[in-house]
Order: sequence, then structure tokens, then C-alpha cells
Amino acid sequence: EATFTKPAREREGLFLGLNAGGAGSQLMYKDGTRRISEDPLAGGFGQMRVGLGLSPKFAVGLEAVGFDSKEDDADWQLGALGAAATWRPCSNGFFLRAGLGVGGGEFTDPASGDQLEIDGRLAWLFGIGYEWRLGRHAGLGLAADGIGINADGLTGFEDDEAGAGGVTVQFNWYL
Repeated sequence: EATFTKPAREREGLFLGLNAGGAGSQLMYKDGTRRISEDPLAGGFGQMRVGLGLSPKFAVGLEAVGFDSKEDDADWQLGALGAAATWRPCSNGFFLRAGLGVGGGEFTDPASGDQLEIDGRLAWLFGIGYEWRLGRHAGLGLAADGIGINADGLTGFEDDEAGAGGVTVQFNWYL
């Protein structure tokens, strides 16, 4: 007699992940009471992760995130490395991800055309998405991911921040 067993939905143990997609990025700063956002630049967004599923609903890991755009005369790169936690509040594939780390980037100043650079700054990572299991050891999903980086002192204005966010396809391999 043949029996059918469903693939395990547990996401415990070691895993490796990769995201790729498109995103927009912009520089934001404050001039007195006015909050100013530069026009967003479109580009590519990627993410790699290695982590440990502590339970079917909670995982921790190390995330590397990057954004790159070469639009018109503006070269724009952002990157961050951080510790992140992924929470799955229900038994399906829905997840929330957040983390903190360090980041930096290179930017073309929209006003002067000068190349600006920051590194070793506070960075925050975030994501929301859904993952479909592909058997016992793999998952494929869609996610809205983003990073933010403290860029104080970059423009000469107050509260400089650089960020990128977009939609990615993610693949996770559960070891």
C-alpha cells in the first residue's frame, strides 16, 4: 500500500539564502524643518544570508545586502552587513525580517556631481515576504526588502540617510 507524506514545513537548522531583484535608492536629509528626498535611482538589489533556524517560527543569521545603480551620470552603491532575525508568525510561508549592522556606500552628489563616500555607519535591514517550500531542503519566495544607512555629515545638511528598497525573488536552501 502506497502512502503519501507531505514535505516537512520545519525550517530548523542551518540554511543559506540568496535574493535578487530590482530596487530604488535615494538620499534623504533635513534642511531646518524641511525633509528633502532626492529623486530615486533604479538599480539592482541583492542579498545573501547564512543562518540558523532555532524553531519553525524563528531564525537568526548574518545578512549581506547590496544595491547598485549606474543611471545617467550618477554611480550609486550601497551595502550593509548585519545580524538579522526572521519571524514566521503563522505556519504558512509568511515572514518578517529585521536586523542591524554596519554599512556604507558611494554616491554622486546630485547638486555638485562630486563623488561622496561613507563607511562603517549604522545600518538597518528589513523585509517582508512569503516563501513556498520546494521539498524538504529548499524554498522559493517573493520579498519586499530594504536597507537604511545613517549618512550624517554626507551632504552638509542635517540627518542624512541613504536607503534602498525593492522586490526580490529569494531562494533558501535548508541544510
